[in-house]
Amino acid sequence: MEEYYWRGLLLEHSKKWSNWAAILFTSLVFALNHAVFGVNSELNKGMTIIVSTFIMGIVWALVFKKTSSLRWIVLAHFLVDFFNLSAASFLDLYEKGNW
Repeated sequence: MEEYYWRGLLLEHSKKWSNWAAILFTSLVFALNHAVFGVNSELNKGMTIIVSTFIMGIVWALVFKKTSSLRWIVLAHFLVDFFNLSAASFLDLYEKGNW
């Protein structure tokens, strides 16, 4: 559902903006949202999550602009979430008391 909002709705809503302004804005908000509301683990916090999700947001926005499809972006987001959450879970890196 995230991609329908971040790439689908927001990028479509900001299509009157220049491509780069829309891409950078939606990617920044995407990154800040993940830093504030993301999964709390040692792997996913601070500047690490902001920079990585900002870069992912830019790449996925470019793919959406080029293809006008969410198919590959949704798959990529699923894989990132699956492997990020799996690694933190297997390594027991979640902050205690937040679950």
